[in-house]
Amino acid sequence: MIGRWKRELSVAAAFLALLAVLAVWAPRFYAGDELKAIAVRSAPVLIAAVGMTLVVLARHIDISVGAQFSAAGVIAGLLAKSGLPMPVVALVTILAGALMGAVNGGLVAGFGLPSIVATLATFFIFQEGLRWARQGESVKGLPDDFQWFGLGQSAGEVAVLAVAAVVFAAFLWG
Repeated sequence: MIGRWKRELSVAAAFLALLAVLAVWAPRFYAGDELKAIAVRSAPVLIAAVGMTLVVLARHIDISVGAQFSAAGVIAGLLAKSGLPMPVVALVTILAGALMGAVNGGLVAGFGLPSIVATLATFFIFQEGLRWARQGESVKGLPDDFQWFGLGQSAGEVAVLAVAAVVFAAFLWG
C-alpha cells in the first residue's frame, strides 16, 4: 500500500523536513501575523495554480497566465478609477480574464494550434498590448474601496482567503 504512494510520501516528508528546519532557524516564520501575511500574499497564486493544474492535467501548457494576470489587474484598476462600483469591477475583471482564457482555448481547441505556441503568442500580445496601452505607466490614484480588498484590512484579507479556499475546495471536490 505504501509503495503506491511512495512519490507523494517523499514529497510530504521533504515538506515536513523543511518546516522543521524553519522552526529551528527561523521561528519567526510561525508567528501568527507572518503566517497570515504569507497566506494572503499566496492566495492569488493558489487560484492561478489551480487553473494551471487543470491545463496541465489536460496535457497542455499555458505560459500566458502571468500576462493575463497583469492585464486583469490593470483592467480592474482602470475600472475602479473610473468610478464603477466594486462588484461591477470584480465581475468585469473576471469576465475579461475568462475572455483571455477563451482566446487561448479557441486557438488551441478551435484552430488546433499547439498550446505552447498559442499561449506564447497571446502572452506577447497581452504583455505588449498592455505596455503599449499604458505606455509603461502603472495605475495610480485608485479609490479607497479598491485598495481595501486584501491590503492589510482584516475583512479584505478574510475575503481573499475565502475566495482562494472556495476555489481550492471546488478543485479538490471536482
